[in-house]
Amino acid sequence: MIWLKEQLFYEDLDNFIKNTDFKIIAAAIRKDKLKSQYGTPDNPYHLCLRFILERAVMYLGRTDEKLIFRIESRQTHNDEKLAEVYESFRNKDQAMFKKDEIQAKLVDLSFNQKSQNIIGMQIADLVAYPIGKWVLDNSKENKAFEIIEDKFHKSFKSSSYLNYGLKIFP
Repeated sequence: MIWLKEQLFYEDLDNFIKNTDFKIIAAAIRKDKLKSQYGTPDNPYHLCLRFILERAVMYLGRTDEKLIFRIESRQTHNDEKLAEVYESFRNKDQAMFKKDEIQAKLVDLSFNQKSQNIIGMQIADLVAYPIGKWVLDNSKENKAFEIIEDKFHKSFKSSSYLNYGLKIFP
């Protein structure tokens, strides 16, 4: 009986994810490769945030849409460092976008506690694990990843999500 309830719960959750309109923009750092390829690599969380910011601005393109970033709070010190990465990105011209364009798109950043139970952050938690599992070994069955795969932001030209909705580094 417990198994049936669990199965029904996961079926409902899968259907919720499939039927909810959202796009995934994610970054994953292969820490093993990062350490072997770079002598003193940047903090992986900082790299991830920069990659996500780049792709978020690309996703919004030349529209008038704006984006508010909500990040799960870790600790004050870590939050401050991530805020510095965010502000640094917003206040400099980037390879494909000028500072003014970035500032018009990325309008706010805040840190929220897990206990605040914000639905968008709950969905982010649900998609993070299958992404990480797929990045580490995409030869294994990963039904959760199959469900979210359609949600990644994709290239208009090739319909690929790699380097658009999902950046894997290095």
